[in-house]
Formats: sequence, structure tokens, C-alpha cells
Amino acid sequence: MTTTLPQAPVSPPPGRQLTVQLGDAIDDRVAEALDDYIAEGRLDGRIRPRRSPGGVAALVAGGVAAVLLPWCLILAATLPSTYQANNWRLTWIGLNILTAVAAGLTAYLLHTRNRYAVLTAMTAGTLLLADAWFDVSTAGAGFDRTLSLAVAFVLEIPLAVCAWLVAARELRR
Repeated sequence: MTTTLPQAPVSPPPGRQLTVQLGDAIDDRVAEALDDYIAEGRLDGRIRPRRSPGGVAALVAGGVAAVLLPWCLILAATLPSTYQANNWRLTWIGLNILTAVAAGLTAYLLHTRNRYAVLTAMTAGTLLLADAWFDVSTAGAGFDRTLSLAVAFVLEIPLAVCAWLVAARELRR
């Protein structure tokens, strides 16, 4: 039979007592906050990193705007008024294919109630607006310009607005 001698509780050295007390206080506060989150149903078991509201993305976006605005002035002063494009068909067909893919993918994602429909709807609306802009700005005078304006105002711009409204609705869901 073995006997154990009672042991005195181990206490930290005098200099470490404050650190232990501080650590215990922090542990208590964390436990209280965790209890509050669980009670309010705000803790779903997933850990999310904390990020600042703007962070690096806001800095990059601001940097892009700061560079592009002067660049537009440089382009306005240096670009020729006319230019022959070698891949004219590829450019227009590619833009319209991308628009069709974005619209079709949006329809599919809306049908399956997928939350990523917000992204494809925003993309489709943006591509429709870009298509209208380039149609009108590259059209020749006369019938071509009139047709481009009609298609832009009757189809492309209203469809772009509809796509953005769909995206806004999906964001609220």
C-alpha cells in the first residue's frame, strides 16, 4: 500500500503573480464574451478572421483611382482620333459571348438559388453597359450611330439596370 503525502499548492514566484492574475482575468473575460455570443446565437462554430473595414482592398482601390485619373488625361492628350483595330470581330464577338455567359450563368444560379448570382448579375450588367458604351462610341455617323443609340437605350442599358437590381435584391436575401 502506498501513501501519498499532502502537497502544498504550487504558487508562482513573486514576480509572476501579477502575470498569473492578469491571465486569469483575461480568461474570465473571454469566457464571459463566449457565453454572451452563444446565448445570443451569434456563434455558429466558424472562426472568421478579424479585418479592418477598409484594409488593404480600400488602399489598393484608392491607388488604382489615383493612377487612372491622371492616366485618362494623358490618353486624352496623346491618343489618335482614329485607329484601325486588327481584331475587330474577335473583340466584339468576345464581349458579346462574355455577356451571354454572364447572363446565362446568372439565370442558372438564380434558378438554383445560389448566392453567387449576385456576382454574375453585377458582371452581366457591367458588360451590358460596356457593350452599349463601345457600340455608341465606335459607331459611324448616320444609321450606324442611330441604331447603336436605339439598341443602347432600348435594350442594353435597361437590361444592365435590371441585372443590377437583381443583384441588389439577392444581396438583401
